[in-house]
Amino acid sequence: MDQAENGKKASQLEKEFQLEKVLQLEKEFQLEKALQLERVFQRKKRFQKIFAVLVIVLLALTFLSKSFYNYRLPVVTAALPRQGRLIFTVEGTSEFVYAYTELVYADIDGKIREILADVGDEVKAGQTLMRVEGNGTGEMYDVRADKDGIVSWIGVSKGIYVSSVQNTVLYEIAEKSEEWVCGLVISEEQFEHISMESVPVLELVDQNESVEGEISSISGYESQDLQGYKVNITVRRAGAPLAGERVKITIREEGELYDTLIPAAALCKDATGYYVLVMRENDSVLGEGYKAHRMSVDLLDSDEACCAVRGLPADELVIIASIGEIADGSNVFYEGDGTQ
Repeated sequence: MDQAENGKKASQLEKEFQLEKVLQLEKEFQLEKALQLERVFQRKKRFQKIFAVLVIVLLALTFLSKSFYNYRLPVVTAALPRQGRLIFTVEGTSEFVYAYTELVYADIDGKIREILADVGDEVKAGQTLMRVEGNGTGEMYDVRADKDGIVSWIGVSKGIYVSSVQNTVLYEIAEKSEEWVCGLVISEEQFEHISMESVPVLELVDQNESVEGEISSISGYESQDLQGYKVNITVRRAGAPLAGERVKITIREEGELYDTLIPAAALCKDATGYYVLVMRENDSVLGEGYKAHRMSVDLLDSDEACCAVRGLPADELVIIASIGEIADGSNVFYEGDGTQ
C-alpha cells in the first residue's frame, strides 16, 4: 500500500516537473519572440530613418540641381501684347522771334556814318535810325522809321557801304504784338506724323516754364545739310516779351488704334523677315520650365517704344530682354507674370 502511494506521489512530481519545464520553455519562447520583434522593430525604425535621410538628400540634390540648372539658363523678361496707339514724337530746339516784321532796304548808295538805334529799341514813325553819307556827294541822309515798332535786327554796321541796287538790308522792324514765332525743321519721315492740328508744347529753357503753341504753317525747306520741312509755331502771350528766348519744342501725335502692340525690343529680323521669341512652358525631369519659340509676324508700324504687329496671339508671352544669348528652342529662366 505504501509502495503504491509512493509511486503515485512520484508520478505526480514528475508531471509537475514536466509542466514547469514546459512553462519555462514557453516563457523562454515568448521572450525570444519578443526579442525578435524588438529587433525587427529596431531594423524597421533604422530603415525608416535611412529612407527619410535619403529622401531629404534626394530632394536637396534635386533642388540644388534645379537651382544650378536655372542659374546657368539665360534670364529673360517678357510681356503680353496689348491693344493701343503708337505715339510719335518730334523734338527740337529753336528761338522765339517777333511774329510780324518788315525789312527796310537802302534807297541810296553811300556809307553808314551813324547808327542811332539798337536791337530791342522801341521807335516811333519818323524817328531817325541811321545816317548815311551819299556816295560822291558827301551829303548826309537820314534813314527814318516808317512806322511805330521795335528794332528786331540790324543788318549793317558803322562804316560799311550800302547799295540801293543790291537791296542792302538796313534793319528789321517788328510790330508790337502778343504773338511770338519759332521754327522747327523736320525730316520727311517726321512730316508723316504731324499735321496742322498737332499741338506743340514749348518749354522756355531759361524760365523753366512750358506753354502750348499753334502750328501756323508747314512749308518745304532745303539747305546744304538738310532737306525737309519748316514748321512755324505761334505762341500768344501778353506781358513779358519772348523774342530771343531759347525754347525746346515737343510735338506728340497719336497714331491709329492697333490690336497688337509689343515693346520695340521684342521685335527681331533676319533674312526671312520679322519675328519674335515667345515663351512657353516646358516640362522636364527637373520640373516645370520655359522654352523660347520663334513666331513670325508682320510689322505694321512703329514708334520709339513700341511696334504694331500682325500674326501674334494676345495670350503669347513675348520675350523682351535676355541676360544671355537665346534663340528658337532655347531653355530660359523666367520669373514674373507677364502683365507688363
